[in-house]
Amino acid sequence: MKKETIIKISSVVVIIIFGFFGMSYLSSAEIESNKRDVKPDVRVVETNLLAFGDYELKVEGNGTIQSKRTLRMVAEVGGKVIFAKNDLKNGTEISKDELILQLDSREIENNLFSMRSDFMNSLASVLPDLKVENNETYEKWYKYFSSIEIENEIADLPEIKSTQEKIKISSRNILTKYYAIKNQEIELARHQIKAPFDGYINSDGIIENSFVSRGQYLCTVNDVKNLEIAIPLLVDEFNMMKNGNSTPIVKIYADDDSDNYLIGKVVRRETTLNPNSQTLTAFVQLENPKLIPSFLPGNYVKVEIDGKTLSNVAAVPRYTVSSDYEIYTNEGGKLGKRKIDIVAFQGEFAIIQNKWSEPVEVVTTILQKPLLGMEIQTVEEKELAESSTAPSPGTTAAAN
Repeated sequence: MKKETIIKISSVVVIIIFGFFGMSYLSSAEIESNKRDVKPDVRVVETNLLAFGDYELKVEGNGTIQSKRTLRMVAEVGGKVIFAKNDLKNGTEISKDELILQLDSREIENNLFSMRSDFMNSLASVLPDLKVENNETYEKWYKYFSSIEIENEIADLPEIKSTQEKIKISSRNILTKYYAIKNQEIELARHQIKAPFDGYINSDGIIENSFVSRGQYLCTVNDVKNLEIAIPLLVDEFNMMKNGNSTPIVKIYADDDSDNYLIGKVVRRETTLNPNSQTLTAFVQLENPKLIPSFLPGNYVKVEIDGKTLSNVAAVPRYTVSSDYEIYTNEGGKLGKRKIDIVAFQGEFAIIQNKWSEPVEVVTTILQKPLLGMEIQTVEEKELAESSTAPSPGTTAAAN
């Protein structure tokens, strides 16, 4: 019995000892296997070799198109309307110096004719005295008298050269009557309203036979072919525009379609900073001769102004620039980092100055937990390596 117990105990001890050594062996084998399988983690990234050179800045802004010339017209005299082009309705097209409104002027015309007749009587009464004293003076005033027509505007008075001539003319009240006639002619001209420039009428309308009083609003004339845009810009953006005598060229876009644009130019620049928005305004002038609806007054548009040209710079995506103004680079297959000098921002790109003598390859892939010095591989290098290790069609056929 004792012998069997001893044998059982001995068997258990032997099993435990073999199990312990077995586990130790397997654990050491697994550690060795793990050591052999661990390989450096190579990140595959996209890169871009920076190309330094000249870069023309573009200044972007927005603004509302306005008519370059807008004139609010009022009546300088009162009277009955005897003509109104298209009843001065909205959208009526007019040409420069075209008659657009006429008021009844018969009464003032009759008064004017009477005044001219009285003026001619005064001239006729002084002619005999002038003929006796000086034949040259007489010929001058006789020629002027003969040129007067009651229905037509009178010409300017001849030049008075002597005191005696002035006395003769003044004694007949010729000067007084002359200037009275001139004032009446001005008053008559105010009964005809002519277009100040080519454009379109904006008005509630005025119909014939209605009455217009002095000072009454008539219409607004808009020049919709010659336009202007006020573009507010930050000081940094304002400084990016060309200076001196050069006139920056501007592209005006009505929508996101880059092919739908008009060309304009900067004609004025504001010199007083807006205290609320801290902006300066640049004024862009453009023409819309075809009356394209997208570029009529009132449209909100985007503009792109030609700016200064920078030398020895390159553009990098803004998302690749850290808050410390650094970028990740490919340094011979290892991840590096370089400090950059940003000179301007252009949309989604940062413009950086070149301060290196060697080529710089920026990493454009966003890396999770990047470690400086870790191994990286470009997409092109990976594709090249995979193509070199892949079996060729001839080798595969021979193997088959």
